[in-house]
Amino acid sequence: MRRRTVLALGVLALAGACGVQAPPRRWGELSLTVPRPPGGCGDGVAAGFKALVEGRGWARAVRIRWETGGGAALGRRAGAWTGLVVADSALLAACALARDPLLVARAVPLARLAGEWEVLVASPGSGYRTFEQFAAALLRDPGGVRVAGGADRGPEHLLLGMTAQGLGADPRLLDYVAFGSRAQAVAAVLDGRLALGFGSRREVAPHVRAGRLRPLAVSSAERLPGLDAPTLSESGVRVVYADWTGLVAPPGTPGPDALLDLCRAVTATPGWRSLCERNDWTPMWLDGDDFRQWLTGEARRTALLLNDLGLR
Repeated sequence: MRRRTVLALGVLALAGACGVQAPPRRWGELSLTVPRPPGGCGDGVAAGFKALVEGRGWARAVRIRWETGGGAALGRRAGAWTGLVVADSALLAACALARDPLLVARAVPLARLAGEWEVLVASPGSGYRTFEQFAAALLRDPGGVRVAGGADRGPEHLLLGMTAQGLGADPRLLDYVAFGSRAQAVAAVLDGRLALGFGSRREVAPHVRAGRLRPLAVSSAERLPGLDAPTLSESGVRVVYADWTGLVAPPGTPGPDALLDLCRAVTATPGWRSLCERNDWTPMWLDGDDFRQWLTGEARRTALLLNDLGLR
């Protein structure tokens, strides 16, 4: 079968912020906005950031709030921002759908922090034993293959679109079944409601070991330990993708370098490394102009992909 190359939405250079000392500035109170309801990866990053900053005495308090309107709501009230905002692929999609240049034209990108690789899994009784079988079915009838994932227009939806493009299938015909979270999508595959779904390694690995799920492919650049599955790239789909999380600051933030120093200090702590290990997050540090350029490219590719999916 002929495969096409598709631009990866999240081609990620992995690096660590190593050997960084405590930030020179101590903060009074910081606010940290998570632009979606609680429960996602951003929620965990915000909670961990708060605990580490307060625990080290780098700020007296970090207040977390949730902006349920996502990127569009933040764009409407950009002048009222204070503190930091958790950014991720879902926020980029929200901004693209609202045609709002929030993260690339007005916000101050600070750093990309970490991400989670995605795993395409099948129920053992589904008949899908390899990625090749999934790919053949998708090419034969894109609308006949139902795939579960998290929120509509979220990371898994975008990854399925990229996978279809890489295979040469029409992404507008896909049958993506959105759940409130990836965990709910994985549960739907476990109980047989759906044959296929995306989940993070942390969510699917125990079920793979127990034989309750079969991994077909992973979205990382290299194979993941404990999962006997090829990468999408090995399978002929030129995509490397992670559900990433980073931090940005409000437009016009004075002295953003001090906030970047704080981000560097947090990610250099043993507590941050422990947090990443416990949650199976991959450190994906990128800062300053490099992060701005990467974010600009991601925003553009997200908008184009949403167009190709017929969602924008």
